Amino acid sequence: MQIAFFQVEFPRITEAYLLDQIVALIRSGHKVDIISTIRSDQTKIHSDIKTYNLEASTRYLNFPFGRWHQILNAVKLVIQNFHKAPLKILKSLNFLGYDCPCLDIYLRVIYSTILFARIGNTNYDIFYCTQGYLGSTAVALRQLGVIEGKIITTYASSDMYVYPHQFKHNVYASLWQYCDLHYCNTNYAANCIKALGANPSSIKVLPLGVDISQFPFQERTADPTGLVKILTVARLVPKKGLQYSIRAIHQVCQANPSANIIYKIAGEGEKRPELEALIEELGMGDRIFLLGWQDRSECIKLFLDAHLYVIPSVTTDDGNKESQGFALQEAQATGLPVIATDHNGFPEGLLEGKSGYLVPEKDVEALAEMITKLVNSPDSWAEMGRAGRHFIESKYDVEKINREFVEICTSLVNDNE
Repeated sequence: MQIAFFQVEFPRITEAYLLDQIVALIRSGHKVDIISTIRSDQTKIHSDIKTYNLEASTRYLNFPFGRWHQILNAVKLVIQNFHKAPLKILKSLNFLGYDCPCLDIYLRVIYSTILFARIGNTNYDIFYCTQGYLGSTAVALRQLGVIEGKIITTYASSDMYVYPHQFKHNVYASLWQYCDLHYCNTNYAANCIKALGANPSSIKVLPLGVDISQFPFQERTADPTGLVKILTVARLVPKKGLQYSIRAIHQVCQANPSANIIYKIAGEGEKRPELEALIEELGMGDRIFLLGWQDRSECIKLFLDAHLYVIPSVTTDDGNKESQGFALQEAQATGLPVIATDHNGFPEGLLEGKSGYLVPEKDVEALAEMITKLVNSPDSWAEMGRAGRHFIESKYDVEKINREFVEICTSLVNDNE
């Protein structure tokens, strides 16, 4: 099979799960190209990108930020490249000739058509779209004859909660009608796209998998010094709710000044200045540390060095939420007891009361209470860790999941033969 992965940004250190899918397909003997709207500016990349020379098979739309920049650059690209595929580019400009629900997708269609006019190769068996609006773009491209093959679309949280309301509720109408398979990582996500209009018979639920071989299990016991290391791996963005875990750690330390706790947050993002200011305001600079971007190997070391894992995600004012909360499974794979909010698909991703606990969103008191409970009961850590590891092995083993993913792709293509 020839498969195109249609991504927003590549290479992106926070999307190791997509990299695992790409590698699984390559190892199974399939040809994979990556179509990315922009090149990531992150300096750290996962080792598999170099191992499999993925940048050599990646093409970029170079879709700029800002609507006017996108429009003006589109005009420039049309003029420069019109001679390479005049009929297809002309058709892409006529939005009445295909399903085009909004200006955002219209511009992506133009950029994509021009990219394929330049590179020539559009004969894919599968066009795998990693966000809902990319799926809508692919549907339009196939209607225009720019690409061929089956379309699979998977959904980020913003696709389900923000994008449909930012434009209009039926922005995915053509996607529901023409996409061949909708791929969801939780039952919660599947129910969300059903509510938006997706046909239940075209939905497949398959979680993101953890490479267990890279996440060794380690039984947690109390540190002889009494030090408790708490960890969060998350982008510093609003839906991660990190201000609540920071305040909860502060509350735990205020209630018990002798508590020997440090809290590390691995990740980067727009909320960093605000979180730094909060840490300073609370006088927690000697206990709470923002570590910045960490690659997979660095994250694994952090997991193994920690005693407890916390993820305090919330629903933002614009409706955005987490999806599976992939690091929640990685943490359990290493034997970490976890605390998470009762949020989106999180209840599916842990064993409540066995491998971890759920608390209400934005509830600092409840989060602090649960952190205190686990800090004060290190004798429970080992049993919780074993339960979490067994849970991940049985439900989230990346080898099993990626085999099923490859089988899904293969059977989808074979159905067309």
